[in-house]
Amino acid sequence: MKTNFTVIIPHKNTPKLLERLVKSIPIRDDLEIIVVDDHSDTDVVDFNHFPCNDRVGLTIVMNEQSHGAGHARNCALPMAKGEWILFADSDDFFYPGFNDFLNEYQSNDADIVYFNANSVDSETYEPSKRVDHLHDFFEDYHQDPQKGEMLLRYLFTEPWCKMVKRKLIEHYHITFDETIIRNDVRYSYLVGHYAKTIIVDDRQLYCVTTRQNSVSRGVGYQASMDELKVYAGWKKFFLDNHIPFELPKYDYRVYNFTRHLWKDTKLFCEEYRIMRKAGLSHFYIFGQIMYYIWKSVGYKL
Repeated sequence: MKTNFTVIIPHKNTPKLLERLVKSIPIRDDLEIIVVDDHSDTDVVDFNHFPCNDRVGLTIVMNEQSHGAGHARNCALPMAKGEWILFADSDDFFYPGFNDFLNEYQSNDADIVYFNANSVDSETYEPSKRVDHLHDFFEDYHQDPQKGEMLLRYLFTEPWCKMVKRKLIEHYHITFDETIIRNDVRYSYLVGHYAKTIIVDDRQLYCVTTRQNSVSRGVGYQASMDELKVYAGWKKFFLDNHIPFELPKYDYRVYNFTRHLWKDTKLFCEEYRIMRKAGLSHFYIFGQIMYYIWKSVGYKL
């Protein structure tokens, strides 16, 4: 039977939550699940009894080394057979209406179907605010469809809550960054950019959970450098393609980068190399430095 859907799940050290997620995905003859384990710890995961390993249509890929969620997703993409590709995080889950959603769109000609979500604490199931930005995008879409569509295409940067045609991903050779954090940003704005037709479905079909030890909460020097790399690439893409959105997260990083000129020259030089490697010109970077110096001087005056 034709495979219509592939759900790709990167996993590390959350076996019970992974089981919850897999059980929330409807059992269908036209759906496959690919779980990529990112070298989980043997004292956390029982590899002899890996979660849901007896489920029909489930493929488990074991990475011999840990390279992060971006690498795990990239490992699964060439294996996917589904006409539609979906991503889920191993600590999240789908709601029962997801099966009806799949039935409705399995033969649709759109390139992407965006759908809504809510968010709860993973243990207490108390509401959280992790998807407030997504709710704002949906509200913007209903108030101004043209603006809302652009926001979803270019600023909704998580890989979940978007069902994407595999042929789009393959045609444009779209992959994930293999960074510690923000590895899903480039994938998200590239599929949004190249999609000819999108559909926006209001149904909350996915639950994004909040956990204290989530990878998305990672901090540290390498995470900070990876974040700048992703944001600089994002900015370069917007400049090259004349995308009319500001990126406040990037602007804040550049503001701090400018301050490092006199506070930490070694860090300044490293950040400058990252920005240049992302494709930003020396002239453009210099202009931003001068802007923030002038802004700082003007503020003090």
